[in-house]
Amino acid sequence: LSTDGEYDETELMNFIETENKSLLHDASSKQRLLEPKLSLPPQTVKDMPKPLFCNPLYCSIPHPPSCINYEKPTYGVPGPTVQTQNEWKIWKQNNNWAYEVGKKDIALFKRWNDEEWYQKCTHLDACGGITASDSSQGELVFELPASKMTTGLIIVCGCCGKKVGEDMFLNNENLEIKLNGKVLNKSKMDVYPNRKCVRLVKAFKEFDEDSDISKEDEFLLSFNILDDNGQEVKISHLIAL
Repeated sequence: LSTDGEYDETELMNFIETENKSLLHDASSKQRLLEPKLSLPPQTVKDMPKPLFCNPLYCSIPHPPSCINYEKPTYGVPGPTVQTQNEWKIWKQNNNWAYEVGKKDIALFKRWNDEEWYQKCTHLDACGGITASDSSQGELVFELPASKMTTGLIIVCGCCGKKVGEDMFLNNENLEIKLNGKVLNKSKMDVYPNRKCVRLVKAFKEFDEDSDISKEDEFLLSFNILDDNGQEVKISHLIAL
């Protein structure tokens, strides 16, 4: 840093170079950086062995799940799309510039006291969701990518917290969830694959004898709050396979 508190580009580059050299002095780090990377030929589903821990129905197909994700940052094109939003609101957590930034970086940028650098330092990660808390906000309808759905799996995840799925979706009597106009039976749902998510549909009927969902050319998934009891529903992810 110069005496007036501004940063000098040459000094900054020297600082980065010094940090990189100190990393290389660590034997284990140096070894990881210098060891050759394995080059493997492309693998297909047919080349892979049977999954050990994942349901083979979900893990033995040649394409990934389709997803819409309201968290930031998110890249690519969503699979499920919003057909009708009504008064549901898209929300994103407003974190300050130091959120998830390392302590040494925070100290460095604070010394510069430069708003422009605070913005450059800001971590991109932020929770998000589409949310409603009363019936006046209407029905939220997603169109699922039916042509890409090979198993029938449908999962919804909530925000914010790692254990919100059961109370927000599964045990929420104030929330009605429908697929193609038919109310889904919550007794057939379960918390999956973690406690912030609920598996709305496990599989198509051809794969699961307990299922009453068959493959169709169109799938419309809707969420509707029945009464104004104040319980917020905040959807962060919707996954279809």
